[in-house]
Amino acid sequence: MHYIGLDVGTSGCKASVTDKNGAAIRYAQREYSTISPQKGYIEIDAGTVYGAVKEVLAEVAGPDITALAVSSFGEAMIFVDRDGEVMAPSIYYSDARGDAESKTMSSLIDIGRLMDITGLTPNPMYSASKLMWIKKNQPELIENAEAIFFYVDYVTWKLTGERAVDYSLASRTMLLDVYKKEWSDEVAEALGLRTDKFSETEMAGAVVGKILPEAARELGLPPDVKVVLGGHDQVFCALGGGAVKQGDSVNTMGSSESLSLVINKDDANPLMGKYRYCVEPYLFDDSYLTLSFNASAGTAIKWYRDCYNAGRADEAKARGMSIYELMDSECPSSPTDILFLPYIAGGGSPYMDVQAGGTFIGLRLGDTRAKIYKSVLEGICYEINLNMELLSECGLSLSRIACAGGGAISDVLMQIKADVIGREVSVLKNWETGTIGLALLCAKAMGEVDDLAAAAVKLSEIKKTFYPDAERAAYYAGKMAVYKNIYPMIASLLSIEYGF
Repeated sequence: MHYIGLDVGTSGCKASVTDKNGAAIRYAQREYSTISPQKGYIEIDAGTVYGAVKEVLAEVAGPDITALAVSSFGEAMIFVDRDGEVMAPSIYYSDARGDAESKTMSSLIDIGRLMDITGLTPNPMYSASKLMWIKKNQPELIENAEAIFFYVDYVTWKLTGERAVDYSLASRTMLLDVYKKEWSDEVAEALGLRTDKFSETEMAGAVVGKILPEAARELGLPPDVKVVLGGHDQVFCALGGGAVKQGDSVNTMGSSESLSLVINKDDANPLMGKYRYCVEPYLFDDSYLTLSFNASAGTAIKWYRDCYNAGRADEAKARGMSIYELMDSECPSSPTDILFLPYIAGGGSPYMDVQAGGTFIGLRLGDTRAKIYKSVLEGICYEINLNMELLSECGLSLSRIACAGGGAISDVLMQIKADVIGREVSVLKNWETGTIGLALLCAKAMGEVDDLAAAAVKLSEIKKTFYPDAERAAYYAGKMAVYKNIYPMIASLLSIEYGF
């Protein structure tokens, strides 16, 4: 039996075919882009995304496929009419719409009560804020929609004709009772919203249905392929990285960077709400994830590439390198004295300021392209370290720091991370943890795997470990004390209220 793990991301989708042991057999990916029709607006087109999904599935299809599962980014909604047609582009989570609406929530519902139910505190990134904005500005979308999907249940519905959304993805709406695992009428009514057009909630790993005959023919898949319910991408990155018990974490590094930490129900506390850390249902009894993230990790590196290394692709190719390997090769060995706030695509946790921008502090005439590049990498590492310190303040500890995703390929970035954090940092052998986690879920649903947690741990083999250099770590610790004050000072200058 072979399985397809399909991950639908914001900059592209990818599909891996693996066996129950996570051995890679086939792989395909396609890129697409978000759209910015005006300042502050960031959208993604469901038709474009599903077209790319079909391409990658067709590329990896074969008679050996038994089941597939889908994961995706959260929050973005797809409004579908009675004819099954998409009605409008999806509003992406870092879009500024919903900002004003999120600020009104405290007048509609007690914030402590909101977190007790949903595991979240008000923020424009969550679907509820976007839905409130749509209700006010584009009410016809809600009125005329037959269904409101998220990207996992949309793709699943297109493949099977059946609807279901898992608890983790549903929780990103801020309308799910994360402990009862059902839509919360109390929260929806307080915010003036409805949940009846969303899919019914179900535990990830359930078999949603068999692939539709027409979809099987179009994609070249066997007619009896089962579609297993997936969910929020961070859940499967955590599973594929072997994070299965309290204190386990996986640090995934792509366009954004996320740290997924396994917690128990009793770990939830008000301090987590202060720092905007969520309580998201996980895959095991009474287990949850809390997420800290930087929306501008790989995005900031790509921005630097396009601004400072445009036209160097041929040079890199001539030297037998990728453009990123070329940039790494030029990176100075010593720490820089430049501080970079990596909010090129807005700020993630703990400030959750979707309108924040990137900032360099300490640039001088003699600073080189390579030095600026290293400061970008350092800024990304300062930001994740800030979140690790705040998680510790919340009483949540990390038993290990295991990294995966495209950013983990860079030895330069991994060494900077170890030096900045002051702890050893490991890179997982299977760096595509998300699609591996989905394949494991399929194997469990098909009866090939009995113990999902044990199978995940077995696959979380460490490829390489990076250890902090004492001298560099001491230098970075001093810089970290300054870095933590950058955003609060900017927020003060711009009269931005961020809550702590």
